[in-house]
Amino acid sequence: MERRLLQAAEAGDARAQCNLGILYDNGLDDNGYAVAGARPQAVRWLLAAAEQGLPRAQVKLAEVYAEGPNLSGSHATACGWFLLAAMGLRGIHLHRARSGYDRVASHLTPAQIAEAMCFARDWAPKPQAAHQARGAARGAALSVAAARVADTV
Repeated sequence: MERRLLQAAEAGDARAQCNLGILYDNGLDDNGYAVAGARPQAVRWLLAAAEQGLPRAQVKLAEVYAEGPNLSGSHATACGWFLLAAMGLRGIHLHRARSGYDRVASHLTPAQIAEAMCFARDWAPKPQAAHQARGAARGAALSVAAARVADTV
C-alpha cells in the first residue's frame, strides 16, 4: 500500500501527494515509521498537490506554513493558501480555512495581507503533466542508477 502511494504521488496524483504530505507532516514516512525532520518532505508533497488545485492540500499546506516561524514571509504565504483553499471548500473545511486565515492574518501587516490576497486572486493551477514529467524523469534516473548498481554486483 505505501509503495503504491509513493508511486502514485511521484506520477503526479494530487490526492496521493496530499496524503503523503499529511503522513510526513504527522512525522511518519511512507512505511508508517516515525521520522525526524519530515517537514520538508511534507511541504514538498503538499505543495505539489496544492499547485494542482486540490483544496484539501492547499489548506493543509497553509497550516504547515502557519505553524512554523515566520521566515521569508511564510505566514503571508500561509494566508494566501488559506484564501485560495477557502474558494474550493465547504462546511467544516471552509471554516478551517477561514479560521486559519483569521488567526494568521491578525499578526500580519496590511502589505502582507494585500500580498496574500494578490496571490489568491492571481493563482492558477499547474497542470498535472508537469508533475508527471518530473516523476517520470526521477523514475528514469532511479532506473539508470539501479542498473548501474546491478552491473557492479
